[in-house]
Amino acid sequence: MRRLLLLGLLLLVLAPALAAGTARADPNDPSWPAQWGPRLTRASDLWQVSTGDPGIVIAVVDTGLTPIPAELTQVVPGWDIVGNDDTTGDANGHGTWVSSVIGALGNNGVGIAGYCWHCSIMPVRVAEGREGGALASSIAGGIRWAVDHGARIINVSLASNGYDIGELGAIEYAEDRGVIVVGAAGNTGSSDPLYPAGYPGVLAVAGTDENDVLDDWSTFGSWVSLAAPGCEMVMDPNAGPAYGCGSSFAPPAVSGIAGLLLSIDPGLTANQVENALRATAHPVQGIGGGEVDAWAAANYLGLVPASPPPPPPPVEPAAAPTSSRQVLLTEGVVRRKAVIRLQLAAGPLYLQLIGRAAAANCSMSMRSSGVLYVALPGEKKIRSLAATVKAGDYNVTISCPDARAKSYSLDATAMFPN
Repeated sequence: MRRLLLLGLLLLVLAPALAAGTARADPNDPSWPAQWGPRLTRASDLWQVSTGDPGIVIAVVDTGLTPIPAELTQVVPGWDIVGNDDTTGDANGHGTWVSSVIGALGNNGVGIAGYCWHCSIMPVRVAEGREGGALASSIAGGIRWAVDHGARIINVSLASNGYDIGELGAIEYAEDRGVIVVGAAGNTGSSDPLYPAGYPGVLAVAGTDENDVLDDWSTFGSWVSLAAPGCEMVMDPNAGPAYGCGSSFAPPAVSGIAGLLLSIDPGLTANQVENALRATAHPVQGIGGGEVDAWAAANYLGLVPASPPPPPPPVEPAAAPTSSRQVLLTEGVVRRKAVIRLQLAAGPLYLQLIGRAAAANCSMSMRSSGVLYVALPGEKKIRSLAATVKAGDYNVTISCPDARAKSYSLDATAMFPN
């Protein structure tokens, strides 16, 4: 049985980021201002207590890992289940992106900040080649290998609709040995369970936006345990910081937060961590659980007080805003080409082209400050593009190879002039 990778699409060039905020936990990584996920989940508040412990090993059962020396500094030996050797290089890129969300080194003036900066990443390759498909038997073998080699947490950002008894057995093997397994709920936009996230004992994670609302593409249902940001900044070995959307990027947020909790108290059991994450999650309509809250989970476990320390007061009063962060939704039908004009204030811009036919067959691009930004294919139903822009008017171009009518929605989250 073959599983599909839940790839979101990544922008391969980022314009210079905005200056960081004043909260004392803010790292100095250039792309930090665009990373709303750790702030929304309050993982960044927990960094005041711990940024991770190398003794906590998080296995990434995926396509492998391409080394990024300045960012992925805590990597322990892994295994290639398909080739049955210790070669875990990543020809696809997916496993590296997922690993960077979990463990990219923060506050080093480079790239992005992962959720658990100093937790160790264990790459377990279960899919080879550029297509990245994985057999259920390989995923099951990867989970068992990670358990036997010291992983406390296992992240599986892969899914399909095929129930497999061997894969279920591997989940039970991990559960019996006190290992947390976190899985991607999926990108189907339906409530049908996907696996391995759908097995009992797995923390199934759906993708949400900045308002704790399920992303349109996210799988939902009462069987889904948790939600986390569905769009994250990742590190690409060739292009540097990039913006990715999809169910693949929600589980590593939960895995990283679980790693922070275990870093603060390594004596915690898997059940204690999982119960804390579920009990303190903020309700999200459409799933059985809610949005993960790192600080609340730590407080539930008695590791921190009820509220994080307040940030230092601003040095001087902020000027009255002349712009505000808003979401603009444009819907239409594209044949060969459509151009959407946006008037923007300075700040971060996130674009999502949603629609099965449009996302699969058409490209989306935008030019800013002489740089062409192009959203590459990844998700079946969405393409994503991110940039930091100056104030001005911008044309977003959707280009298709044929004249067949294709419905689309363009979701633009940006600073718009008031």
